[in-house]
Amino acid sequence: KAPGGKKFMAVPPSFPTVPASIFENPAIYEKFELETLMYIFYYMPGTFHQYLAARELKRQAWRFHKNYLTWFQRYTEPTVNTETYERGTYWYFDYVLREGYDGGWQQKMKEDFLFNYEFLEDELPSR
Repeated sequence: KAPGGKKFMAVPPSFPTVPASIFENPAIYEKFELETLMYIFYYMPGTFHQYLAARELKRQAWRFHKNYLTWFQRYTEPTVNTETYERGTYWYFDYVLREGYDGGWQQKMKEDFLFNYEFLEDELPSR
């Protein structure tokens, strides 16, 4: 059984078991929707695909918060900006579970958020 008590579905033999080679091309990630990049980042941990999704998210000005393990993007310029933090309004992605609903990604806004730079993931490992 899968997490949450759900049953796994049998996969037909014709279904691909490895990602198509086109997903090895970094340029394709520039064409993906934001939701797709987030899915790849969170559901393909430790893979080259996760690295490429993170690289594209950073290119689009998303910033990864290491404490919350969440991507944030400035909605407006910060209202306060110091050497150690900034405060402002940000977009972030959240996975929402509701009664009677399997869940899904939602882009939410966080106002008056204090982003401590000590939690900013500023480096991508080289590949």
